[in-house]
Formats: sequence, C-alpha cells, structure tokens
Amino acid sequence: MGLSVLLPLWTGTALALPSDFVNTLRGSNSSGGYSRGNTFPATAVPFGFNFWTPMTDANSKSWIYDFNRSAIQAFTISHMPSPWMSDRQTFQVMPQSGSVTVDRATRGAAFSHANETARAHSYSVKFNNGIQTEIAPTDHAASWRFTFPGTSSYLLFDTVDGVNGSITLDKANGVVSGYTDHATGWGPAPRMYFYAKFSKAIAESANVTGQRAVTSWVRFSTTAGEKVTMSIATSFISVAQAQSNLSQEIGTKSFDTVKQEAQDAWNALLGKIEVEGATDDQKTILYSNMYRSFLYPNSAWENVNGTPTYASPYASGHPLKTGKVYVNNGFWDTYRTTWPLYALLIPTRTGEMLDGFVNGYKDGGWVTRWSAPGYANIMVGTNSDVIFADAYLKGVRNFDVSAAYDSMLRNAMSYSSDPARGRKGMNRSIFLGYTPQDVVGESTSWSLEGYLNDFGIAQLAQALGRTEDAQYFLNRSLNYVNIFSSSVGFFRGKNSNGSWRTSDADFKANRWGCEYTEGNAWHYSVLAPQDGQGLANLYFGKSGLANKLDALFAAPRDYDVGCYGGVIHEMVEAYDVNMGQYAHSNQPVHHTLYMYSYAGTPWRIQQRVRDVINTGYQSGLGNGYGYLGDEDNGEMSAWYLFSAMGFYPVSMGRPEYAIGAPYFTKMTVHLENGKDLVINAPNVSNTNRYIQSVALNGQAYTRNYLPHSALVNGAILDFNMGSAATVWGSGSADVPVSITTGTAVPQPLADVAKGGTISASGDNAASGEGTAQGFDDNSLTKWLAFQSTPWIRYQLTGGAKTVKMYTLTSANDFPGRDPKAWTLQASNDGTTWVTLDTRTGQDFPWRYQTRAFTINNATAYSQYRLQINETHGDSITQLAEIELLGK
Repeated sequence: MGLSVLLPLWTGTALALPSDFVNTLRGSNSSGGYSRGNTFPATAVPFGFNFWTPMTDANSKSWIYDFNRSAIQAFTISHMPSPWMSDRQTFQVMPQSGSVTVDRATRGAAFSHANETARAHSYSVKFNNGIQTEIAPTDHAASWRFTFPGTSSYLLFDTVDGVNGSITLDKANGVVSGYTDHATGWGPAPRMYFYAKFSKAIAESANVTGQRAVTSWVRFSTTAGEKVTMSIATSFISVAQAQSNLSQEIGTKSFDTVKQEAQDAWNALLGKIEVEGATDDQKTILYSNMYRSFLYPNSAWENVNGTPTYASPYASGHPLKTGKVYVNNGFWDTYRTTWPLYALLIPTRTGEMLDGFVNGYKDGGWVTRWSAPGYANIMVGTNSDVIFADAYLKGVRNFDVSAAYDSMLRNAMSYSSDPARGRKGMNRSIFLGYTPQDVVGESTSWSLEGYLNDFGIAQLAQALGRTEDAQYFLNRSLNYVNIFSSSVGFFRGKNSNGSWRTSDADFKANRWGCEYTEGNAWHYSVLAPQDGQGLANLYFGKSGLANKLDALFAAPRDYDVGCYGGVIHEMVEAYDVNMGQYAHSNQPVHHTLYMYSYAGTPWRIQQRVRDVINTGYQSGLGNGYGYLGDEDNGEMSAWYLFSAMGFYPVSMGRPEYAIGAPYFTKMTVHLENGKDLVINAPNVSNTNRYIQSVALNGQAYTRNYLPHSALVNGAILDFNMGSAATVWGSGSADVPVSITTGTAVPQPLADVAKGGTISASGDNAASGEGTAQGFDDNSLTKWLAFQSTPWIRYQLTGGAKTVKMYTLTSANDFPGRDPKAWTLQASNDGTTWVTLDTRTGQDFPWRYQTRAFTINNATAYSQYRLQINETHGDSITQLAEIELLGK
C-alpha cells in the first residue's frame, strides 16, 4: 500500500499513523532469569543494516537496556539478534556537558521514562541534566541531534572493552572515523568501519589513554539550548565505504527529513494491516508486534558504486562478494511464523532475503542454522529447508531456488563434522530413521524437526519435478512413528540400539531437557503437523488427538528441571502462562493450538487462542508488559499477527492455513499485489469467541483451513461469532490435508538390510573396510573394494521383502572412487537375477552424501546385489553405506 493512500487511524482522541503506536520498549523489562521479551529499544529502518539504541549498561554485550534502570550510560550502534547471542560490531557515543567522564559506571546520565520516546523510526530522551539526544535511522547510517544546556559540550566515543579498534579525530574537517573488531563467541564477524560528521566545528578533540577500550572525545563551543547534529554511517568494507554510505543515505538532509523518511518507511509496512474495533492499547500491541516482525533479518550488504557488495560472514577472511546477504535469524524460531508472514505480506522482499541466505550457502557450503552473523552451533533443525519450500509453494520465485534446493539436500543427506553446520548425527540418523540420543543430545527435537524439514524438501522436490527425491523425503517425513512410544504416549528419546533413553517407570512427561530442546515431552507431543491424520492415528484417532491436546492444557503446570540441572527462565515463564503444560513462552508449542484442526475440534482453538492473546501480550509499562517469554526475531509477534487475523500456518511447507478465530471486528490486509484481504467479525468479543459460520467471498465455507491461493489475490472473510461452541469445521471433509489417509498408523519404508548375510568381490575386510561396513548404519565407515567394477550382495533374513527404494552414500576418500554407473539386481535363489534398476552418469557432490533411488518393483526378493559398472576414474571403489528400503 503506497504511503500516499495510507489513511491515518482514528484513536478516539487524535489522528495517528501506525508508527505512532509502536513502543520499542516493550519487552525490555527482562533479564537472563526472566524474559518479558528480552528485547531492547532498537531504532532502525525495516530489516536495516544497523540498530541504534540507548544502553543502560555500557559494559554489557547482551542485556544492554534494562527498563528498571534509571540512567543511560551510552548510545550504541548494535547488531544484536538476541541477548543470548550477544552483540557485535558496536560503537558507543555519549553526550556530556561541562566536562568529560570516561568511566562507564559513573558517566551514566539519569533520566525518566516520561522524557523518553522510543519508536521504530526515532528515539529521543532528555536527561535530568538537560541534555537531549535524538536519533533517526537510515539503512547504514543515522542522524543524531543533541541539545546541550551549557557552553562546553562533549561527545565521547568508545569501543567495547578489550575490543581492538581505532578512532581517528580529524578536527580540521570535523570528522571522526575508524573501526572496531567486535565479534561474539559464536564466530568471527567482519570488521565494522564508521565515519561521522557534525553540523558544528569541533573546538577541541583528544584520544584518552589508559582505557581498556579505544576512547576519544570531541568538544563543541555551544550556547545554552543549542542543537548539534551528528551524521554517522557504518560499513563492513572500509572507512571510505562508510563515508559513501553516509553520502548516499543522508548527505545534506536535515535531521527532521531523515526522521520523516524513516517514519514513512515504517508506515508503508505497518499500514499493510488496518484494524477496527481496537483500543489504543491493542493498537500498541498490534503495531509494536509488526515492528518486531519487520526488524529482522538484517541487510548486511552495501551499495558500492552501484553494485550490491558484502563482506561475507560465511567465508574465512570475510572476502568481498557481489550480491546481497542477510543475517540475524534463528530459523528454529522464525520458520514457524515470521517467514510465512513475509510470504503473505511482502513476497518480493521475502525472495530477496531468502536469496541472501542462499548466498551464505554459496559462500560457506551450508545455510546457517542460526545466523549471528555466520555459523552458530545452537538450536536444532535445518529449518531453512522448510522456509525455502514454503515460500516457493506460495509463489515466491525471486531467489536462486536451484541453489536453495541444493542446500536443502546437503542438510538432509550429508554428514557434517562441523557442529555449527548441517544437522547433527547424520552419520547415523539417515539410516536409523531417527536421531539417536546416545549420539546427539536433544535427539527427539532433532528428529521431529528433521521430519518436518524432510516434508518441506519433498514438497519442493515435487514442485520442481524431482519425483525420486519427493518420494524419498515424503517417506522420511513419516519416520516420526519411530520415536513414538505407545507405552507412555509421547515422543521420546531413543538410543542407537533401539532402546528408549529411559525406562517407562523413569519417564516423566514434565521433565525438561535431555532429549528435548527447551521443553519437555508435553511440548513436543504433537510436533508432526505435516501429517496430522497420521499423528491422530498414533493417539487412536481424531478424538484421541483431541483428548491429548485437552490433557496438555489440563495437566499440572509444574516442571522437573531434568537434564538442565537447574531452573532456566523458560520453565518459570511456562509456569506463569498458567495453561497446564501449554508453554506459549517458547516456540515449540506455537503450532499446538492449531492442531485441533486435525482433530476436528476447531472450537477448542477458538476457545483458547483469545486467552493466549489476552495474557501473553501486554502493552502497558511495568512488570507484566511486553511478552511472556523471548520475542525471538519477530516470531512471538508474528504468532500474534496471524492469530489475530484468524488463521495460522500450522503446516509449514504446505500452502494453507488452519482457521482459528479473528480477534478484531475488522482487519484489512493490504497485499503486495494491490488486492485486499478483508476479515470481518462484527460481533466478536471475549464472550463471542466461537465461530457460528464463515463465508469466503460471500459463499458459505465449512472447511477449518484456508488455501493460500484463496487469500493471496484478495478475499473477504466473514465470520459470524457467538458465545457457544458449534460443530462448524468439524466434519471429516473439513480438516486440513495430511500425508496419511485412513485410520492406520503410518508405516514408512525402512531398511530391510538388517542382520542378513553379506558377500562381495574385491573386499578390503582386513583393514576394517569390508562388506559389513557397507550396511552398518554409519556413514563414517565404508566398504572399499580393490576393483573398479565390484559387486556386493545382501541376503535377507526372515523371508523375502519388497524393496521400493535404495540409497547409496559416498565415503570420505577421493571422489574418483565414487560409483558412477551401477545395476541393482534381485533374486530368490541366488542363481537367477532380475535387474531392478540401472544408473549411469551419477555424481556425489559431497562427501558422506546419501542419494536415494526409486524402483518400480512390486515383487519380494530375498537377495539383492549391487553391481558397480564404473567409478569416477579410480581403480578402487568405495561406498559408505547401502540401504534397501522396503517392507
């Protein structure tokens, strides 16, 4: 929606724009022990290169702003994605009057929140000593305006303690420039350069010696109440580029012009959603949540002589690359809500940002799990996989989908020795059908997230015509049945030998950690949205799934600290949600409410979603304001936005939404294509929270889900709400699509080559690289044959089995030893062999890479033989693993 047609909102007392409702302080009343968002008041443009923020603790690299502190010790350039990831590439500025105080603890200036205005597009505070600081951002730069009460006024500049840096003072030209090297513990970050100019001549300047940080100051001769403007820009390339960025984005613009342009940029995005029937407090929640949703990820590229260029955070030495790159995203969090929100509201920008992460794959060989800015060994799942698939299936095309698909295959089919790259435990999990707990901690979470991402790969593979891959990954996405324990009724950790991590007697559903990431068995009890019907069948049908969900909300809200060994903040916040074992304070449960759609009881969503919105999101200032739990890169906020609209992307990778219940009497969503999605619920309220009927474009609609295609070209959704639950959307034909049909528990194909007899030609058994290593469910071992055309044969035990697919895995040695051409044969007597499949011209781009091949076979055989016909040039053949997938 163009700003020229953006109508102001009537608040009841004055006309206001959406940006006027944003309060960036929401969530800053937090700590490592209790989170109400764990946010800080970041002023920036949408998806901006820099954040600009006050610091109540200038010595902190994590909790830099605490709402309860009464003094500000600095203003800083920040690139912090989360306090848990820490800040990086920072540089501090502090205005002072009369004299200079360098020490951070004693230089703090007292202030009152009454004199502080924290918006997305600007920040302002007036200290008790009369100094006022105002900041207005651009992408790589910002305009600062200081109002000084006296005649001798200072700006103090410093880097972070112990960080290498340099500050150059050019008094004659009124310039401060330099660099800082400030990375986090998660890996190196490119050097940040800065360049600043002032509206007033520098009267005096000095470098301060004897400090742990690089510290300098400049003094201005001012009159009381005089305003001094500083324009500052940053770069990850050079000081000269920082100067160029400043010229491009600010130049001779006034502070007020920069501020207005930043506000216009935010209103253009925030104005995509208009709401009626909302109080001012509710608008503050709504538009502050939109601000958080559009704050991350962050651009990390620059315009160099008209060419997008970046210092790659993914490659050693941070070489300069052509193109655009984006950083600051924890995909385990954001795949659930923010990325589907982008695909709906800003599909073109979505493609650009996704392509930025694809560029990371091109630079470093993998898409990062957590970009901070490069590879960070934290959280589970390679959830960029399902993000890429979901966006593509919703029509986003302006990213390198071929390279994105390759990155997905590498994540899902290759072992990585680097714990910060790829999925953990892939040397075993591919072949076992689950991530073993005795190999990888938090294994249940790794497994469940893996199945969900495998589903995404299957969906994209099908769309791209990669039918073999689609069949293989769709089968893998059903492997969630392998870690479901019917004896306890939960998904749980399983060891590589097939035993459960605990005995049934020792199993506790409220025990945190161990095989679960930041949660317990309850929180992961329905994490298979890719196959809601199959999940329901594990719980003995749709009514059983509904009962399991009801039990989650009815369970005692207590917790066992489990393998964490002590209380972590998520446990306390989950307790305070006071909804049984539903812990909205953390991401693993955010799909849970909407799983009632698969159970055929959507009225339960309608009952509970309003309670979550009412209790988990607050607008006022005080101990309860902000969020109940971490607001991670916009994910918590985007959950609210979808839920307030009345639908939710419960099954990522499938272009549809589960219907919940609208929160406001009317919401208008202005889509990028110029069409509007209008959501009417004129009689909705806390009492009237139940759907009585729905109409889509004037036609009665009974399904409890919506296809993306029904919304993306504009639509009118009319909800008739009432105070009593109804059976709307509960029919057998009304539930969302699942992989499984019918009432049987899914039975995915599994490796039938277990416990049989193996023989081969050219065997290297004497060195531990014999036939057994080709079928030992471990790609770190291998079968090696001293022939270029060897064969290997497997005789099954327990009778003949029908093999539908098979996989081959490359080994660690020279690619020239990989098979290039082969034939798979089968027999029931060992004499007469039938050819099932022949392949030529095959490649294995990566080491430890599994490739899957389908067979058009409906006959059961007791023996299978792989004949290698050609290698990639070597006279020796190697394979790390062979699987025969069948029943």
